[in-house]
Amino acid sequence: MRKIRYANPAVERILGYDPEALVGASKVDIIPPRLRERHLKALERYLETGERNLDWTYVELPGQHRDGHEVPLGVSLNDFFHNGDRYFVGLFRDVSPRKEVEETLTAKVAQLESVAYLSRYALENGDVDELLAKATDLVVAALDVECCAVLETDATGSRSHDASFRVRATTGCGDALTEGETASPSPTDSLAAAAARDGDGPIAVESFETDDRFDGTPLLSNRGVRSGIGVAIGPAADSWGILAAYDDRPCEFADHDVDFLDSVSTILATALERRRYERRLNEMVRELEASNERLEQFAYAASHDLQEPLRMVSSYLGLIESRYADDLDGDGEEFIEYAVDGADRMREMIDGLLAYSRIDSQGDPFEPVELETVLEDVLADLQVMIECHDAEITAESLPTVQGDASQLRQLLQNLVSNAIEYSGDEPPRVHVGADHAGDRWEIAVRDEGIGIDPDEQGRVFEVFQRLHSHEECEGTGIGLAICRRIVERHGGWIRVDSEPGEGATFTFTLPATES
Repeated sequence: MRKIRYANPAVERILGYDPEALVGASKVDIIPPRLRERHLKALERYLETGERNLDWTYVELPGQHRDGHEVPLGVSLNDFFHNGDRYFVGLFRDVSPRKEVEETLTAKVAQLESVAYLSRYALENGDVDELLAKATDLVVAALDVECCAVLETDATGSRSHDASFRVRATTGCGDALTEGETASPSPTDSLAAAAARDGDGPIAVESFETDDRFDGTPLLSNRGVRSGIGVAIGPAADSWGILAAYDDRPCEFADHDVDFLDSVSTILATALERRRYERRLNEMVRELEASNERLEQFAYAASHDLQEPLRMVSSYLGLIESRYADDLDGDGEEFIEYAVDGADRMREMIDGLLAYSRIDSQGDPFEPVELETVLEDVLADLQVMIECHDAEITAESLPTVQGDASQLRQLLQNLVSNAIEYSGDEPPRVHVGADHAGDRWEIAVRDEGIGIDPDEQGRVFEVFQRLHSHEECEGTGIGLAICRRIVERHGGWIRVDSEPGEGATFTFTLPATES
């Protein structure tokens, strides 16, 4: 057996042994029992063959402290001969501080990776139960605890001292623990209740038996719990529930452990709030869609029902005019003319309202549409108007877009006819251009007409909003409103840039085809 011939005073500071008491003792006394046999076999093999299984220059091995615990050591070991005898010199130092730093850093990195993973998981997966289960798994692994639970605050209970919970997800927790934590316990009997009461952040308990906040209560200890850490999920004043981790041994939770659990609870609270928002948003969308459908049905029914009385009014006015033409004076004829004109304009407005209400409900499916072909059809339809006004229409090369061909034809026809109608005293000059903008096209219809006051530019897209009297310009005041609704159905926007007397440019966006 190899004996220790010399030990310096540092041995007592590092391993707790009196240096003089070690002299003459076996060196295996400072080697943990679990490593002694392996160490002695390696040493004997080296002495016999020169074979080194270990790096004898420097190696990190645990040393056996006099009190029984192990101490991480950095050991430099060399041998030499003196007077024919072989001696080994071992220089070692306590590397516990570095090991602790390394372990803390490793734990922090693992916890940060868990937080990042859970964040991505919460964004990519919509199932709340799966998210909660994933969170409890990560907490158990990252904190090295026995179990973790997500407890939802019972909606029928209070969030004060008599708060009760229901289990939403667990990893490793037994029935006794979860039953005790969900049975309206007091804050001195339950980690979940204590976390719900405090609400200002995580509550960490190294030992329930000695922590003053729990008055030495045996309830948690009887369930096999010695330590734990918990935090409210969501705002303290109205938390959704509790995230709690438990262990069957006293644990000292580091600051990064507390921060980690707080981060996990924040992810859960954000995900739950987003789910609530999405549900509410979906409900609002469904309500809005139902409301729009009812409005469209009402508009259609009202417009359809108004057509018959108007036809009757126009018909009888025509009969009066034809049958009693000889008996009417100038005023009578003028009154009948006004009445017929009013009925005709009312019919046009009803037709416009019907068209407006049907844009979404009766539109065709989107498909690739060549705007150049659409514009050619529009100009053919407007040929008489173009010739009457001596209008000049020019266009750049127009793209193929994704859309409803018939609605896009109506859109361009409304814009081009307006440009001709509001040209002023000079012959109309209208130009249609296009610019590519990412996955969309910006189409512009520019004229040199009378222009629009900047204060009135938002109003022109409203239903039945006219900037000019019927005597100045014909129309129902619904054409541009239809244009906006068509563009919005295609997921785009429309605007006008104009100054009085300087013409106007109407620009709108349409989705490009995939190619």
